[in-house]
Amino acid sequence: MTQNTKTGSPSGTGPQTDKKTTIDKATDKTTLTRTPAPLEAAKPASKPGFPASTAAKTTEAKTAVASAAPKAAPAGTETKQPVKDSSPKAGVTAPSTDKAEKKPAMPPAAAASEPKKPTPWKKDEAPAAKTAPRSAMAGAGESPDKSKVSTQPGSQPKMAGTVPLSPPKAPAATQQPAPAPSDAKKPEERPDMASAAASADHKKMPPGIDAMALLKRSDDGKKGKPATIKSGTHRSAAEVIAKTSSRDQAKSAAAAKPKAKAKKTPVQSPSDAAAAPAKTQTPSRLTPKTPIPPEPKGPIGGVGIKKPAPARVEGETIAAILNAELRNPFSFFGIHKLDAAGAMVIRVFYPEATDVKVLDPEKNTVIAELGQVHDEGLFAGEIPGRKEAFAYRLRITTPAGQIDREDPYRFPPVLSEKDLAELAGGEAIYDQLGAHPREIAGVSGVAFTVWAPNANRVAVVGDFNGWDGRRHGMRFRPESGVWEIFLPGVSTGSLYKYEVKQSSETVPELKSDPLAFSTETPLGTASIVYDDGKAFRWQDEKWIKSRGIRHNPSMPISFYEVHLGSWRRKPEEDNRWFTYREMADELVAYCRDMGFTHIALLPVSEYTYDDTVGYLPSNLYAPTNRYGSPDDLRYFVDACHRSGIGVVADWVPSYFSEEEHGLSYFDGTPLYEYPEHARRRDPDWNTPLYDLTRKEVANYLVSNALYWFERFHLDGLRISGLAKMFYLDYGRGEGQWHPNAQGGNENIEALAFIRDLNARIAKKYPGTMMIAEDSSLRGDLTKPVREGGLGFTSRWNTAWAYDTLRYLRRHPVHRKYYQFEFINPLSYMFDEKFVLPVSYDHVSIGQGSMVDKLPGDYWQKFATLRAWYALMYALPGKKLLFMGTEFSQSREWNSTISLDWHLLEAPMHLGMQTLIRDLNNLYQKSPALHELDSEPEGFEWIDTSDEDSSVISFLRLAKGNARTMVVVTHITPVVRTDYRIGVPSPGNYREVLNTDAEAYGGGNKGSGGGVTAEQHWAHGREYSICVTLPPYATVVLELEKP
Repeated sequence: MTQNTKTGSPSGTGPQTDKKTTIDKATDKTTLTRTPAPLEAAKPASKPGFPASTAAKTTEAKTAVASAAPKAAPAGTETKQPVKDSSPKAGVTAPSTDKAEKKPAMPPAAAASEPKKPTPWKKDEAPAAKTAPRSAMAGAGESPDKSKVSTQPGSQPKMAGTVPLSPPKAPAATQQPAPAPSDAKKPEERPDMASAAASADHKKMPPGIDAMALLKRSDDGKKGKPATIKSGTHRSAAEVIAKTSSRDQAKSAAAAKPKAKAKKTPVQSPSDAAAAPAKTQTPSRLTPKTPIPPEPKGPIGGVGIKKPAPARVEGETIAAILNAELRNPFSFFGIHKLDAAGAMVIRVFYPEATDVKVLDPEKNTVIAELGQVHDEGLFAGEIPGRKEAFAYRLRITTPAGQIDREDPYRFPPVLSEKDLAELAGGEAIYDQLGAHPREIAGVSGVAFTVWAPNANRVAVVGDFNGWDGRRHGMRFRPESGVWEIFLPGVSTGSLYKYEVKQSSETVPELKSDPLAFSTETPLGTASIVYDDGKAFRWQDEKWIKSRGIRHNPSMPISFYEVHLGSWRRKPEEDNRWFTYREMADELVAYCRDMGFTHIALLPVSEYTYDDTVGYLPSNLYAPTNRYGSPDDLRYFVDACHRSGIGVVADWVPSYFSEEEHGLSYFDGTPLYEYPEHARRRDPDWNTPLYDLTRKEVANYLVSNALYWFERFHLDGLRISGLAKMFYLDYGRGEGQWHPNAQGGNENIEALAFIRDLNARIAKKYPGTMMIAEDSSLRGDLTKPVREGGLGFTSRWNTAWAYDTLRYLRRHPVHRKYYQFEFINPLSYMFDEKFVLPVSYDHVSIGQGSMVDKLPGDYWQKFATLRAWYALMYALPGKKLLFMGTEFSQSREWNSTISLDWHLLEAPMHLGMQTLIRDLNNLYQKSPALHELDSEPEGFEWIDTSDEDSSVISFLRLAKGNARTMVVVTHITPVVRTDYRIGVPSPGNYREVLNTDAEAYGGGNKGSGGGVTAEQHWAHGREYSICVTLPPYATVVLELEKP
């Protein structure tokens, strides 16, 4: 696995070079100063809070960055308490981390007195903020502009999470020296991502989630302990640094003074400041904002700037810029008319700059020099002789040298009116939202757009701007609720996040892009600028044109279900995963050899915790980076298609991962989740549910499904857990749900969403598959939408698998009393278009292996399983086998290690694999086994009444009775000779499959290759055959044509 090691990642993937941090453990506060902090030697670090893996761990190198020990801070130095997030806040150029580590322990007294972290609301209660209005993204209304920067001195609202840049020294009366705690330790940084990448257990779920609980429990009515994510419980010192939004450097002259707790003083006007009496205040976890500079009588000359004098900027505006509170930066930065006379002014904020000049981009000559307004990098100046806006570039001088830059605030809006209309349509919002490399006005860069209608301010931060939220505040489009900006010079591969601030009273949150096309490998959480796949050169045109025929209900389809991380690994390379491109060689060749027609992938969208194997997604639009890039996944799909193999994937549109960087409370309100407490969370996993009553959220999900078909050429999606989506009371007790508008328990919005989704996919991508897994008794899942159904192409028959396995678990002596368990699941086989699955759920943790489920000795277990597999292939319905079941792996599936391929050296396991290969080939070559898969005309019972012998028999027929097959299953340990079975016509019946064949590990009992029908009545038929039935076996005979 390759980890991203870009400097400046919010996950701490690069060295910290320009800030120094000290932590007061008694108050858990952090002080940042801009002094060099070189990366120290790496050393192993533990990962407290993560469960131990059940698999053998691979020896790995792990590193930890040790920072300098806390030193006494000068009196009056502002301190900063970390806030909820995993990436640097505005103004912090140091990289951060999302890796979980314990905080240093606090003394009891300090812990008792530690102030509580302010939160706008509890996430399990209704938020105080108003529910997000329906915006024009859904075709209705606009989001109001709620928070404007105050224009009155002294009226600046209190700011959480900011630090003064050049604060005036507080009065002596407000200073409260506080000694540093005696047990202070050196804060630990996150280990380098390149070293941590090899860890086999660094991405385990937090203790609140039972390992692989999502696999142990399905919606088939099985009981299980609900799992709860306890987010935010693991923090390292590097995270504390990341959560600090300091924007100033401490005065070096005060470095030797005793450390003192900073006092929060309200922002006030210059006159009020002079008159106000000194007052001691209680230390707060929220650090004060930059005070408003005194109003000058003339233009502000800046700090240490001799010429030219900059254009006048109001003190409150300066404070808003330095505190990252300027809601509409496009109205201030860039080029604007200064006054009625038409004079033009250009304003720029570039923290590292010492000098800024305006260039003519064509002549590359200096037009004007901007004056410095504030020593943090705010520049402004009039442009002589210009009365209208014009194209320009900036020449910026920093201590590192001179660079030429485009000004992002001179470019027009990213989204046109046509784009906004398409966005409201919701079919391909991935073309409008996200990060898109593009060219505007001849300049290359990246257009960033994100939907956050209730945010007061949004900025894009990344490794291209030092993760400084003041640098690139975005433009708000109230008609759609979208924030946007075009950043010249940013390129593919850049790391980024959005700094989202809900109001001036709340702490800004760092959020990953909901439509990121690529993300860091977990536990990194930054989004990665990546192209949207349009440039990939596909070579599967022939497959795409033919899949309408290949996926016809009359065609044979057998799925090989795969978890890419545990199919095979590279033991000679620290047991690493196979990459997508390696899978394109190894897995595709294996499936072709075994005769599978399709590969069914467990979820491929990015997810944080390995143990969830993708069923708790953190970003739906980004393929997991564990196995390679998005283009690597495209290469895998293309290779499958060129080899004649289809690809489907599991898709999770019902709930999402509750992580601080994710969708939960994305703009400070329940935006993607339900606002009502009774509907907000999954009753089993306590995870947020998508609010399908909101058009924008439904569009987000529909567009994502279309995205996988359009940009990755998938042949189908499978949706699990549909019962939870369809019924409001599913898994909920009395008083935990509310009836719908008609007084019933159906989730009307979810049903409408599914119908709309399937109708759009069928229209736009004909021949693709939508597969349902639903444990309810609904009978309209595969009925077309135009006929009132839900429009799925097929449905998992999970009841068949569980019921027949329950019968097979019984002792052979007792089976005759329960033969109805073997027969009843087949009574509704034509009610829907079914897939017969032996899925991951049958062999996941706690379920045991397939052979472990069966009674008897070693040979009897394998013989019974062979008979059951052959029965499955002979019955109507498409087939699905989870990896490892094809050779009967002896242990249950463990997602952290490879399958036990060495078992193929044992004859019984090799025989099972040979049987599955032969079953796939027989299934595909025999029209009687698939042509009328979903039609009652293709199936006839011969006999189900011989309970004493535990024998059932039936016919499979091709169209027009062109082919006839007789199938007999016998589940007792004795050999039955001269067993008579009625057949439809005379002739020779050739034995085409016998699971007791020696090649499969059986005893080689049978009917000598075939039998001839006699005119002897049996089972209501004029002709019959006498066969030998081996113990625990299924025999298939085909009528030979004359």
